Formats: sequence, C-alpha cells, structure tokens
Amino acid sequence: MFDLTQPWQTGRFAAFDTETTGTDPRTSRIIEFGLVVFDGGEVVERYQTLIHPECVLPPEITRITGIKDEDLIGKPVFRELAEELERRLVAQPLLAYNADFDRGMVEGEFSRLGRAIQLPVFIDPFPFCHEAFKVAKKTKTAKLGDIAAFLGISLESAHRADHDAEAAGRVMLELPKHIALPTSFEDLLAVQAEESRRVAERFARFRRGKEADNNTGFGQKPGTIEL
Repeated sequence: MFDLTQPWQTGRFAAFDTETTGTDPRTSRIIEFGLVVFDGGEVVERYQTLIHPECVLPPEITRITGIKDEDLIGKPVFRELAEELERRLVAQPLLAYNADFDRGMVEGEFSRLGRAIQLPVFIDPFPFCHEAFKVAKKTKTAKLGDIAAFLGISLESAHRADHDAEAAGRVMLELPKHIALPTSFEDLLAVQAEESRRVAERFARFRRGKEADNNTGFGQKPGTIEL
C-alpha cells in the first residue's frame, strides 16, 4: 500500500496517541484521540477529538489527563467517529510511542462495533529510546516525558493525545542525531523489530527476577534489571 523503500525522515507518517479509561483494551475506552501528520519532518496536519466513553471516568484518569466527566458531556461516542478515525489512520504509515498500547486500544474499540481495522505499519520510538537512553542510564525511564526532556523537545501538555503524538513524532525525528538508524521505512522497521525483541527479553528477565524474589523472600537477585 505504501512505498516502504522511501526515506522515513523525509516521508509522510502520522503520529497518534490515545487517552483512555484504563490499560486493558478489552474493557477500557478511548476518551481522547490525537493525530499529527508529519511530512518532510514538519507538521502538516493536526486532528484532536474528545470521545465520550459511555461510562464514568476513574478518578486516577482525571488526575493524570486533566480530563473530567463534564468535559465529555455532549462529545461523540466512538461509533460516531469510527469512519473518520479509520480514514485518518489508514492514509499513511503510523507512529506511536509504545505502539502496542495504542494499537490495542484502537482495535479494541473497532472490535466492539463488530469491525476489524487494518492498521498500516507502525514506527515506534520506544524500543530505540529504551535501549539508547534508559539502559545506557542517560534517562531515569523510557517514558515519553523523560525522553522528550532529555532531547530538548517541548511537551507542555503531557497526557493529552495530540501533544503526546507530536512529541513522539519529534522524538523519532531527533533520534538519528543520537543513534545510527536506517533511512528507509522497511529497514527501520526491521531494526525496530530487533530492538523490540531486546526490550521484551529485558522485561521477561525482570519479571522472572521479581517472581524469584517473591518466592524466596529475598531482595533483587543477581542478573535482574531495573526497567
């Protein structure tokens, strides 16, 4: 569908982000969707909408996002926006920070409507940032806010979808100044898959270490990692 042999830095891609009622795509609902299109390294289009989740917001979500129940009164529910969001999502390659989360949330919402959405390929800055900055102890965590601050990228309204989406796109565009990355979409995705595998292995070792700690009653065991 897309020419993935083209350079990703100067190509067109859409960074997007979701704010949700929770973390489980089977039960959580999207309350805000933001999408920022980059072309030639510049923002050329921006879209943001609040979405009524058809439920009361957990207090923790309001604390994190600043979005209140009263902010969602009169806003469209997901089924009213599904076609518009699908049109925007499938128009170009996508980018999302820790992409599995946002992909799962979008697919979960479409599944509730009895529909499947075929999302394009995803660029994900997270595995690159985790390995290059968090593991290298240049940042405390690999969270978007910490990475953006380290790279000098503005994130004035963290945990609001369009602001997080733009910051994620700018983080990705900044990465070649700090680590060697392939130039084409297809080669970048291949390296990304390998980096994601490394991150997954680190998390798996961490979980095994925590389970061993719980079973023995001792502290952190040799060989475990701090994520």
